Amino acid sequence: MKLSNDLRRKPLAQAVEEPRSPVRVIAIIPAHNEEIGIAQTIDSLRRQTQAPDQILVAADNCTDGTVDIAKAMGVEVLETWDNTAKKAGALNQALAMVLPGLQPHDVVLMMDADSRLNRDFVAAGMAYFEHWPLRGGISGSYLAADHPSRVALLQKIEYTQGLRTVHRRAGRIHVLSGAATIFTVEALRKVAEMRGGSVIPGVKGLVYDESSLTEDYELTVALKRVGYDPRCAADCIVDTDVMPTWRDWRIQRLRWQRGTLETLFTYGFVEHTRKAWAVQAWTYFRTIIPVLMLMIWSYALIFEEVAFHPFWLLIIPVFMLDQLVATWDAGWRARIYATLIIPLWIYEAYQSIAYWKALHLALRGGEKEWLT
Repeated sequence: MKLSNDLRRKPLAQAVEEPRSPVRVIAIIPAHNEEIGIAQTIDSLRRQTQAPDQILVAADNCTDGTVDIAKAMGVEVLETWDNTAKKAGALNQALAMVLPGLQPHDVVLMMDADSRLNRDFVAAGMAYFEHWPLRGGISGSYLAADHPSRVALLQKIEYTQGLRTVHRRAGRIHVLSGAATIFTVEALRKVAEMRGGSVIPGVKGLVYDESSLTEDYELTVALKRVGYDPRCAADCIVDTDVMPTWRDWRIQRLRWQRGTLETLFTYGFVEHTRKAWAVQAWTYFRTIIPVLMLMIWSYALIFEEVAFHPFWLLIIPVFMLDQLVATWDAGWRARIYATLIIPLWIYEAYQSIAYWKALHLALRGGEKEWLT
C-alpha cells in the first residue's frame, strides 16, 4: 500500500526493526439515539477492503431504534449499564469488554455513529502502524457531509481549510478526531495503566477520562504524555455529519472549547501542552483584533485627517484568492462563500462569542454539563 506523504516523511530507520502487522481490528461505535445514521456507519465498516474482525455498537441509554437496527444488521451490541459519563463512559465499558482478549499489536477503531469511512480506511491505518507503531493513534481526515443549511456550509469550509493545514504540517494534529481514529491496543493499555498518577489524571484503569467534556482531546494529550506521536492520515478519509442549525452549532462549540480549556487547566503548562496553550492564547487574541481595529479606525476618523490609498485595495483580491484556493475541495457553493469573505467574517464572529462564553464556563467551574 502506498502511504501518504504526511506520515511517510519519518525515516524508517526510526521505526521498529521488525514491524508487525496487526492481528485483529475491533471497531467500536458509541451511539446515543442514532437510528438515523447507524446503518450507514455499520455499512461503511463492512465495505472496507480490510473489514474489522468485530464490530461493537456501544448503545448508551438509547430510547429509539438504534439497538434494534444494529442487531438486525448482525453486529454485536453492548447496552451500557449505570452510565452517567456519556460517550466516555460508553467507550470505557466497551473497551473493558474487548481489551482483555486482544494482543498489544492489535488495533481498535473508535468512530462516531454519524460518520462513514472510505473503503481503504482500515487498511491504510494498519499500514501506518506496521511501519510506525509508536504513533499510538491514527486519526482520520474528516470531511463535512453535505447539508443545505448555511451554517453547515460554513462548517464544511472550516473543516476543509483546517484539514489542508493539518496535511501541510505532516499530519500533526491538535486532537485525534472522534469521528474516526485507530489506536493500538498497547497505547490504550498504557494510558489506562498510567491514569491516576502524576503524568495522566483520572481514574486508574480507564482509557477515557470520564470527567472530560472532550474525551477525544484529553486522550490525545494523554497519548503524547506517555511517549506516543499521533498523527492524521491523508488517505484515511471519514465523512461526518455537521450541526444543521446555529443552535446545535453553538452548543457543540461550547462543549468543544470548554472541554479543551478544562483539559489544559487539568494538565497545566507541561511539555505536551505548551503548544496548545500558545494556540489558545493566539485564538483569544485574534478575537479582539477586530475590536482593536474598529477603535483605531474610529479614532482616526474623528480626530485625524484620513487619506485614502488605492494601493490597499490590492490586498482584497489576494485575500479572496487565498480563501478560494483553501476552500476549493469543499465544492462550488463553498468557493462562492469563501470568495465573498464576509460570510466567513460573520462565522468567525460567532466563533469568538462561543470562545469567550466557553472560557467563562471553564473558569467558573462547578458541576460540568454535557453539551452535545
